[in-house]
Formats: sequence, C-alpha cells, structure tokens
Amino acid sequence: MASLARTGDTIQRADGRPRLVVPAAQEGAVRLESAHRSLLVDAEPRVHRYLKAAHRSAVAAFEGAGATDAAADRLATSIYVGTVVATLAAEGEIDAADVQIAVATLAEARGEPREAASFDLYRAACTSTFLLELPPIVACELQLRLLIQLGVATEASLWRGEGGNLEPLVVLGHGAESRRARATARAALRRGGSLTLLGGRALRSALVRRFTEPAAAIVARVNGSHTRLDAYLAAAATALAPVLERELLLERSAERERILVSAGEQRLMRIGFDLHDGAIQDVLALGADITHLRDQIYPFILDTHRERAAGRFDDLLARVVELDRQLRELSRSLESRSIVSRPLGEILHREVDAFRERSGIDATLEIRGDPESLTSAQRVAVYRAIQESLSNVREHSGATTVEIRLRMRRSSIEVRVVDDGQGFEVGRALARAAQRGRLGIVGIGERVRMLGGSFEIDSAPGGPTMLTFALPRTRPDDR
Repeated sequence: MASLARTGDTIQRADGRPRLVVPAAQEGAVRLESAHRSLLVDAEPRVHRYLKAAHRSAVAAFEGAGATDAAADRLATSIYVGTVVATLAAEGEIDAADVQIAVATLAEARGEPREAASFDLYRAACTSTFLLELPPIVACELQLRLLIQLGVATEASLWRGEGGNLEPLVVLGHGAESRRARATARAALRRGGSLTLLGGRALRSALVRRFTEPAAAIVARVNGSHTRLDAYLAAAATALAPVLERELLLERSAERERILVSAGEQRLMRIGFDLHDGAIQDVLALGADITHLRDQIYPFILDTHRERAAGRFDDLLARVVELDRQLRELSRSLESRSIVSRPLGEILHREVDAFRERSGIDATLEIRGDPESLTSAQRVAVYRAIQESLSNVREHSGATTVEIRLRMRRSSIEVRVVDDGQGFEVGRALARAAQRGRLGIVGIGERVRMLGGSFEIDSAPGGPTMLTFALPRTRPDDR
C-alpha cells in the first residue's frame, strides 16, 4: 500500500479521513514548502514524522546555502524529496507508486521535466545518510531497487569477485542472476570497465571502485534508453563505493569480534568448569560434613534440646543445598557456547521460563523479527543483559510482572525490560552498587557501549522500572 498516494482534490480522502490542510509559505523556500505541503497533505499519518524530519533537514540546507535565491530553494527541495524517499525506503514504507509520486512532486515544485527530477532524486536519495546507517548490503539493495521503482531498469544485481569467485551480493528481478548477467559482471570486473556482453544492448554494467581498483560490478537490464541507464548506473556506482567499503570494514571487524568473543567465552567456560570441579564439590563436601557432625553429636544432646538442634542442622543443610543450586546455575550460565550455536529465541524463552518458575513472577517475552542474524558478540550481549536484568528484578524489585521485548529493526536491535516493582533512584542506586562491587547493571551498560550501542534505565521510587538498550545492526536480515 502506497504511503504517499494522492486521492484527488476533494476535501476528503478516499478512505474517509479528512485531508490535512497545510498553510502555504509566505516567502523564502517557496519550492521546498510547496513540495512539503504536497506530500504532507495526502500522505498516510504514519509517515508524517518522516516527512517533517526531512523538512527540517532541508530547511537547514536552505539556510546553509544562503536562504536568498532560487538556487538555494532548488537545492533544499532536492534534498527534501531525496531524504523522504531514502527514509521511507529504510523504514520499509515505500513502493514504486510512492517513488513516482515523489518524482512528480519534485518536478512540479521545481518546474522541470520528470526525467531531470527523477535523476536528481536518485542521486539525492542514494547519498542520504539514512541509507548509510543501514547494514551495507541492505543499503545496496535499496539503492538498486530505486532503479526499478524509477522505471529505468527492469532488473538489477550487484556482484563481487574475490579470488576468482564471483558472488552475487544483491539480486533484484527474475533474470538478475542469469548466466548472461553473471558473464557481464565477470567481464566488467576482469577488464576494469563498463561494457555490454551477450545481452545485446539490454544489459548494462558499471564498476564500483575501491581506491581506483574494481571492487564490484552493477548489472542492470535497460528499460528504455540505455544512455539514460548508464548515467544512473554511474551515479549508483559512486554512491555504492563507500557502502561497500563499510561492508569490508565490518567483515574485518566481525572476524576480530569472533576471535575476541571466542577467547572471552572460553575463559567464562573455564570459570564455569572450575566452579563445578572446585567450589561446588567443596559445598557438597561441606554438606556431607554437616550431616556427619549432626549424626555424631546427636546422641550427646539432651532430650530437651534435640528438636531445637535438629532444626538448626536442617537450616544449615538447607542453606548448603541452596548454595549448591545457585553455584550450579552460575556454572551453567557461564557456559556460553550454546548461546552462539543454538537459536537465540529458544535460549531466551528457556531463560524466561526458568525465571518464572524460580521467582513466581509473571514474566512474558515478545520477539519481533528474526534474531538469528545477530553476530556472536551481539547474541551474547543480548542474552547476558536480559539474564542480569531478570536477576535484578527477582532480587530487588518486589515486582509481580515483568515484560521483555526484543525487536529487530533494519538498522538496530532494541531490547526493553519493564517491571512493576517498587522502583529506585537510578543515580544513587548505581553509585551504591559500584561502591559495593555489584556491577551487574553497570556491566550491561559497558557491554552494550563496547558494541556501539546505547543503554538507559528509567525508574523512580514507586516504579515502574524500564531498562532499554539498542545495538546497531551489522548484518542484514535474511530476506
């Protein structure tokens, strides 16, 4: 369903909602305000915030360009419509009809042909910072999909060659991964230039370069003039170069991350084994010694004190049993190999179920999206943070319910833990915990920040308490 679809010039939309009335600009950025008003009036309410955010960015550009002449107004209008398209594409709120509406809006506001508006829109959208915030392959896909939505190509693909192997990074369209498309990409990468091969003039290619060396090849099937598509492919290649550079850096970072995570988790696993073979065995021996002591001294206790003494021994044995249980739980939780190798959703549901059974607190877990695309470090961070949050809820909150929500967005992973407990003063509580060496929550924040994320606790005496954190995505969703 289109997000920017127009419904005619009536005072009411086709879906029954009244049309939004936006006052016209009196002076200044006339073209910008005309484009903003045109999109805002008919757009779905859910995308209004994206339009207004794009408008603020365009106004800043207009003022930066001098805010005095038509050139500044024209530049701001291009930035506005391009940002709108890029933002809606990043949020999954745009289709081909929306893109055509955006082209028509830009052409009308600036009084120029649709072909010129279309090309300017494509260049503005592809260089938008909103796409650069996405996982690189997702950004590449959106940039190539715009070629199809603008009607200049019927299919498009992005190919990367490494060590003689040709790998399709993005494939859009029925024949985008055909033998002809593959051969065109291979020939372009081998010869270091754009060319047409096997597909007549229907298939066109462009090289994406990294430090002047071929890094990838874009292959697209012409829909109309091939010279027009060549210009778009050249713009796409320029825009994709920094995106692919970021993909390479992320791959190298991910490799280092895997090494660090492996070393850290192996150390934790060793601690878990040491607990099992050391402290837990000592606790078992202590329990046996207490039982043996009870049996030895019981005959020498006066009849009037035997019941009281037996109760004290039972209390000691119960504490030893509880200590043994806690140490075993700690030992199991430190074995993180299963966190990396098993489905994260299954592990989290199992953790929440165990928490509910141990604490008697009503706990619910909601997962939106597929968490299996996370890196190893992200999986461990999410699991440890939720585990520590639930431990704090059980020990300190006095809550009766707790809700855990995990949401996978295109550019981030968001986690929220909310309980209905007694709450606390955040700053004072964290300072007290740090002084006593209880660094659980502080550790969550540090683990999240080391992965480039953000962390926040919102609470007050009387509750509720909400812990939220977000991690940037470094891998695309499995499409």
